Amino acid sequence: MSGKIIARATALTLTALLAACGGDSGSSSLADTGTSSSSGGTTSTNAGDTTQEVTVGLGTGSGDSFVEGQIESDITSLAAGGQTKLRVYVVNKSDGNSLITGSDSEVRFSSTCISLNTAIINSPITTSDGIAETTYTAAGCSPTDLIEATYGSATASVKLNIAAPSADRIVSVPLTTNSIAPSGSGSTSRPSEARVTFNVVDQNGDGVKGVDVSFSLSGDDPNATTPVTLGTNKAVSSTGGEVSTLVVAGSSSTVVRVIASIETDSGTRNTESQPIAINSLIPVDTGFTISADNFIPDAQFTAGVPVSLSVYATDKNGQNIRGNTIVNFTTDGGSVIPECTLDDQGTCTVQWRSQAPWLTKPTITASTIGEKKSTGEVATISQNLTLFVSSSRDPIVSLNPGPEANQYCANASVAAQDGSRIYPADGTTISFSGDGVTILSAKSTLEIKGANGTPSNESAFQGCIFAKQEVSGTPGSLNVTVTTPGGEIAEDIIDI
Repeated sequence: MSGKIIARATALTLTALLAACGGDSGSSSLADTGTSSSSGGTTSTNAGDTTQEVTVGLGTGSGDSFVEGQIESDITSLAAGGQTKLRVYVVNKSDGNSLITGSDSEVRFSSTCISLNTAIINSPITTSDGIAETTYTAAGCSPTDLIEATYGSATASVKLNIAAPSADRIVSVPLTTNSIAPSGSGSTSRPSEARVTFNVVDQNGDGVKGVDVSFSLSGDDPNATTPVTLGTNKAVSSTGGEVSTLVVAGSSSTVVRVIASIETDSGTRNTESQPIAINSLIPVDTGFTISADNFIPDAQFTAGVPVSLSVYATDKNGQNIRGNTIVNFTTDGGSVIPECTLDDQGTCTVQWRSQAPWLTKPTITASTIGEKKSTGEVATISQNLTLFVSSSRDPIVSLNPGPEANQYCANASVAAQDGSRIYPADGTTISFSGDGVTILSAKSTLEIKGANGTPSNESAFQGCIFAKQEVSGTPGSLNVTVTTPGGEIAEDIIDI
């Protein structure tokens, strides 16, 4: 086929007219003006007073040997995965089928297999010498492929015969999910199933369609109440050689692989998938823990003081619970966020807040559905945590000799809402200094740390150091200063 356009343009040669009329010899000639355009299968050219008609054709050869509508191929019968050179000639049919040269022509190649990615070709091809050449590679295409070259409305084609690829081996595709929840513990974020994919390929590594594939499992717990299963035990490879099955988790924590098998001319070929871990059962009571970042908050007289509470959960195998578990919280003093959902590390965090009802020792309870390890029963499991709510108000400190030689102990307390004296709040410091005294202890300042738990002596904190006279026989004094988180200060002094 060809494309045709006629470019008609008349240019008067002004010099010739002037000469015919006896024009002034001093007159200047106008320079020739040429224009050229290329658009797909047509080309028009206007150079001075010349009108040229260009009819584009695609085919093989040129001149008298030109055959329109055909693509030249080195080979027309290819082996699976084979390749061949393709050539098409761009000619001007209005000029004796001469090659169109001197300007760029862009030829595009296409076919059904190219569109399906089962054949590879370099396209488009830009040529300025009238011959567009490219390489065609079969990559799973069979049994035939019709390749078409186009340039505007001009076309040419060639039909290639391609041997069907034969399966050589089966290869595993990397998993997108390598850890799933046991049966009955799955969720949308962590399901109880995983897709496993393989590719059947020929000797060139190209996918082979229509091959029967068998699947089996390895690694399941033989004592599992519910075994691991496969979505299908057989499948047929699709375009590109892809084939897949689904691993459906059982009730036990284990690691499994899928074995894929095919029959080839050389016998059976097998391969294994990457491992898939099935883990994280329901929480167990012996692996359920609650903690606080501050067990001694400064909140006796202040509403809205937060304490972060975290829960940690494992199953009976000591594995972190991987999400899909909600933990509920209650408290008899202050308030608490009602629930949180365990993350992939088996933990979640809520906040307790100081407010009415006011208690010095509020108890927070965390509970969820889990397993009682002693009986295997599935029921509500829970853990309690008690805070010691302290204050910064009205600190009092007394400094006295300790039970050991050169030992001196400070007893510090603060006021509670009911007027009693209690253990000071997290962040309270007790600092010792001396006049004429050498402090022997490595630390002269002690700090109350609420993260360490509730106090054993709820009425006061006791901190001791060792000190002695700088000069033996010369009296000195030891001072202690208590500073609460609220900035209130209490002091005491003792002579040594």
